[in-house]
Amino acid sequence: MKLISGLAAVTLAAATLTAGTLVAAAPSTAAAGQSAGDRAVSAGATWLRSQITNGIVVGEFDGYVYDDFGLSADVAFALDAVGGQDATVVAIADAVAPKVTQWYDFAPTVYTGSAAKAIALAQVAGSDATNFGGTDLQSVVEGNVATTPPIEGRVQNVGETDYTTGDPTDSLNVISQSWAARALGGQGSDLADEVMAFLLEQQCDDGSFRADLTKDKAAPEQGCAADKVGEVDTTALAVLNILETPDASLAAKGAAFFAASWLRKQQASDGSFSAGALGTNANTTGLAGWALAEAGHDGAATKAAGWLRGLQVADLAPCATTLSAHNGAIAYKAADIAAARAAGTIPVALQDGFRRASAQALPAMAHVPAGTDVVVSAPAIAVEKSAVTVDVSGLGAGEPACVSLGGRATAVTGTGTGSTVPVAFTLPAGALAHTFRVTTLNGSATASTTATAAAASTPFPATPVVGDLAVAKVEKVGRNNRFKVSVTCDAAQACTGKIKVRTAAKVERANGKRSRLVVAKSAYEVEPGRTSRVTLKLTKPARAVLGAKRMRVVATQTARGAEPVATKFWLRRK
Repeated sequence: MKLISGLAAVTLAAATLTAGTLVAAAPSTAAAGQSAGDRAVSAGATWLRSQITNGIVVGEFDGYVYDDFGLSADVAFALDAVGGQDATVVAIADAVAPKVTQWYDFAPTVYTGSAAKAIALAQVAGSDATNFGGTDLQSVVEGNVATTPPIEGRVQNVGETDYTTGDPTDSLNVISQSWAARALGGQGSDLADEVMAFLLEQQCDDGSFRADLTKDKAAPEQGCAADKVGEVDTTALAVLNILETPDASLAAKGAAFFAASWLRKQQASDGSFSAGALGTNANTTGLAGWALAEAGHDGAATKAAGWLRGLQVADLAPCATTLSAHNGAIAYKAADIAAARAAGTIPVALQDGFRRASAQALPAMAHVPAGTDVVVSAPAIAVEKSAVTVDVSGLGAGEPACVSLGGRATAVTGTGTGSTVPVAFTLPAGALAHTFRVTTLNGSATASTTATAAAASTPFPATPVVGDLAVAKVEKVGRNNRFKVSVTCDAAQACTGKIKVRTAAKVERANGKRSRLVVAKSAYEVEPGRTSRVTLKLTKPARAVLGAKRMRVVATQTARGAEPVATKFWLRRK
């Protein structure tokens, strides 16, 4: 009664993923030891890198081509968050540095929030923010920080006017204030504490951060009014920037954790987040999921990542190929993926949305429901033209994959919790070796089945094989009056037969008579080289007799033309 798996298994092999259309990116390799999050992040990072041209994301609007410095920095922050300081992060900073004044200085207007974000870019790339392309960014930001009440610590734009009226104005918001707090804190600036303190004043009573600063700089109240509620994007970025600030005070960190608790309450049951009038989208959900992960809310971060995975392009060949060049990209909304598939690529009008969503959501994708090394298992031997089942294991819950045999392919989705996904195929004719392949976002794995020739026609049928019965010393019967045994087929043909379980000796029945009882019976069929579980249900007489004490039984396997095989064991209720 030996157990033989009869399976050939190979762990996820290295494979190259091609993504993007702007420049050639370094190939990504799927290696053993990766989780489902690693695979989702690796594919997304590869696609983001492919959107970089000479170190900068090049945007296009209404026929106008421009260097998008803010989005380039977002890509750098995302790549830094998921992989540390890699070459692309440094390349982005090096490319932005000589052009940095084009990012924030539109004389006579200086957009100080952009200068602060440029400092943060220099910091993650290991560059000197006091000499970034020849510009002292720290001095630029410090020079635009208010130093007198009631706006002490407030970061301001300089020389800005209203486009409509021409009147002086200041559009700098709480997000920019948070970038300045992070930037100056990282620089060890003398004004860092004041800037952080003014940021914390923008936190509302419920923990959220409001989006806009008070327009009237002379008003005595510059913080969030008691009846005000903040919004998700601003709150998420405030949490991230506070927690990224070196040596942030306990008060600042406490404010960030309080804000994260508010964020968690805004999460929908499907894991998504809404941006108010803009509705549910990947940018808002990505930032919120990222912030929740940094604040230690792992469960909520995983829910957000699970929702985001539904917006990540995963056209895995040969199951789907329309957008395979953009695998890993994350759409702003589901409709954008549909529109891209209809166009056969990501149209120019949607490129900006895909890029921004991917940059802001990529770090959150590291927390998709866990998976392990992806493995595909198949019977080692099977008869040509026979039906076989291959099993895919290691996929995280909701993780997409494509299982193929030659030109035949089936798209599958992981169920998580260590479960395997079975996929049925029919082998072609011929005594040949056949390779099954499972493809994920970051590579593939293979397993082979050797097909044997079908037996020649003969008037005498092959001798039946009943297989090996495997049972525990004591099998336990559940409340539903059922128990299971295993049958292993270690033969070149299917194992078929019937199992009849009787009491090993006479037992006393309810009417007082003693006799041997039929306890349970079932028919079965097991494919060559595999093991199947057979469910047996107690007969009514057996139910009346079997109690808490164990009962000795004998199971007999029979098939016409085969020698019966008997196996003794004990039965008792759980």
